[in-house]
Amino acid sequence: MKQGADLQSLVGYRVQRANLLMETDARGALAAHDLSPAKMTALILIRDNPGCDQTALGRALSINRSSAMKLVNILADKGLVERRPGRDLRTNALMLLPEGARQLDAMLAAVRQSDARMTQRLSAEELRTLRTLLARLGPAPTPEDDED
Repeated sequence: MKQGADLQSLVGYRVQRANLLMETDARGALAAHDLSPAKMTALILIRDNPGCDQTALGRALSINRSSAMKLVNILADKGLVERRPGRDLRTNALMLLPEGARQLDAMLAAVRQSDARMTQRLSAEELRTLRTLLARLGPAPTPEDDED
């Protein structure tokens, strides 16, 4: 289907198209692990923030509490994470299990290969520039942001 100048001029559209291509390839790379890129991201966040709770995980993934609970249930059922007593009776601390760490290493290797495949037409300098530009997307910070 034709994608005219109006669509091509929209940064959001171009980023979304690139994201779809990247995610499709990453899903293929993770197929052997039966996990999506989002679930791999959750494992990384749990690894990097041991003891975080489902609410914090949901916020980091931009998903609601119910979706975070379902995601953690899947990861726990696969023996990748476990819930431990949290800071109070209403929360659980999430911890990556040894099997989760082992599988995460393999998943990261597969996704890094996917990233390399999908960015192979970019020079090293172009890739650095892309990462820098992507980090700068979003509204400019306001003085209120500095108060947090």
